[in-house]
Amino acid sequence: MMRITQDFLNHLSPVELSFIRTGIDKLYKEKVTPDTTNYENIESHVQRCPHCGSVHFVKNGFNPKHRQKYRCKDCRSVFMATTGTMFTHSRTSFNTWSTFIAGELNGLTLEQQTVATELSIVTCFNMRHKLYKAISKVQGNVVLSGDVELDPSYTSINLKGTEPENMPRMSKHRGKHKATPYFHHLPGTSHHKICIVAAIDENDQMLFKIGGLGRESFQILNQYRKHFSDSTKIISDDSHSIQTFVSENGFESDVIPSGAYVSPNGNTVSSVNELHTEAKNLIRQKHGVSTRHLQGYLDWIIFKKKLKYTLDMRKWKHEAYMESMLEQIPFICRDIVKLPMPIDLYTAYGEYHYGIFSNIN
Repeated sequence: MMRITQDFLNHLSPVELSFIRTGIDKLYKEKVTPDTTNYENIESHVQRCPHCGSVHFVKNGFNPKHRQKYRCKDCRSVFMATTGTMFTHSRTSFNTWSTFIAGELNGLTLEQQTVATELSIVTCFNMRHKLYKAISKVQGNVVLSGDVELDPSYTSINLKGTEPENMPRMSKHRGKHKATPYFHHLPGTSHHKICIVAAIDENDQMLFKIGGLGRESFQILNQYRKHFSDSTKIISDDSHSIQTFVSENGFESDVIPSGAYVSPNGNTVSSVNELHTEAKNLIRQKHGVSTRHLQGYLDWIIFKKKLKYTLDMRKWKHEAYMESMLEQIPFICRDIVKLPMPIDLYTAYGEYHYGIFSNIN
């Protein structure tokens, strides 16, 4: 995909900029209309079969809307430019998607999105989770190096959207409620809490991942070892599990003593604590986030912060659209509410022998 960089524009003379602007204004009026489709943005970017990944494919006629079809030479599947992307089976226009993305970047609720886009809540819900999945690559290959702040945080398991017959415990009710044989609050950081591993390095590379249940452990931290370079210095508190992770992997360590906020070398974990605050604020704003979809929200927080660090705010929605438009989405709309849990519910609630675990000894 061709990108016009700011450096390229800076080297143009005033007359060259004026000439280009005249041409762009004319093209913009012709190409960007309320009826512009998402297909028009990606039709020239087909590089592989979305079903098997093969690069051996040929043109195979057109569909009734005169959109190019292709046939894979290896798996024989027929596909189009939009197949497997967040625009599959979507009639939502380019302008509406742009409006929706702008709303997500500004933290709109689903109810507010329905007003902005004139779409239903269900459609906005599906669009949100397809968008979040498309940008999840933001953390895929990140490698932290140099001084790295590391500090896990915790959030409660949220079963929002789970049907009563699929519950592993009794449903909670708003306000105060009494403990029952099928659910009670455990003090401290128990296996009813989700550990979120958060780290940020001196180059603003970030890691924000669901680690597992209960307190952080060497095993929880070490599953993300590949995201830390060998030359890393870990800035953290004196947690035994973090220090084990540091020593076992041969990292340098800068420990903040218990009860202090600054290490002997003057380092803090303020940047990573900012990530925790943003996640807590987002969960509060959404009136709770289903654990099923929690990683998507964490990815979105990281993506927004990267945009903030690298681009003018006016370019955010366009960058978000371009970064997500070609990504393959491994689910369809009806499966969004059935996505697998990122944690083991039996470990959390099996002891209650309730609901889906009632017949398991």
